[in-house]
Amino acid sequence: MSHAPPWVGGVQMAALFLAAGILITYTLVPLPGQRSLGDVNYVIALVFFVANMLFVRIYRLLMLHRRRRERAVP
Repeated sequence: MSHAPPWVGGVQMAALFLAAGILITYTLVPLPGQRSLGDVNYVIALVFFVANMLFVRIYRLLMLHRRRRERAVP
């Protein structure tokens, strides 16, 4: 991913830090409203972790498809 624009890394890191932040705040010092969500906090953090992984994979597939299409055009 050396040819990826800087915003790709920013989105990836934001999703990772959001997931970690949700887990840390819920387990150590719950923010207002987090306690009422209960175990849903773990599901939300999992969604951010999965979104982090899927985003990078989908971006790579799109770039691969774009490169193949550019090579096919005479």
